[in-house]
Amino acid sequence: MTLLKEAFFCYTIWIRRDRDHHKQHIPTLTMTIDACIAHAIHTDLDIIEALPHVNNVPFEELETYVEKFVLRIQESMYNVIIDKGERYLRSKDAAGLCATCLESGVPLPPPMLLKMCQTIMQLAELDAKFILDTEDGKSLYYVRMSLV
Repeated sequence: MTLLKEAFFCYTIWIRRDRDHHKQHIPTLTMTIDACIAHAIHTDLDIIEALPHVNNVPFEELETYVEKFVLRIQESMYNVIIDKGERYLRSKDAAGLCATCLESGVPLPPPMLLKMCQTIMQLAELDAKFILDTEDGKSLYYVRMSLV
């Protein structure tokens, strides 16, 4: 896992790569904190639970509204982890990272945010490289393991 001072991946780039370029070769990339956050968003974020009022958003504005929300979540989590979260990553403390995110204003329900922080912790301890997204939307990673 690599901590960078500037955002390296953006969740929408991750989605657009899957949507627009899934048949092209994607170079192998080392897992970054942005990749961990993007994966946690993709797997653990429930838009209906996080935005219960989304049912009232006009259909024409829905995609833009949700995309802006997801970008805000990604950016706020990234900033919190870069500014205050490295010690939680090193100690594998998902609950501490979750509490720090909540204190810093990440606008998600605590149980959902905790699940996302647990996913980030699991991915952060892997020595993994992103390979590609499959046609059915799953991500493929190369993971280095040692058997004891």
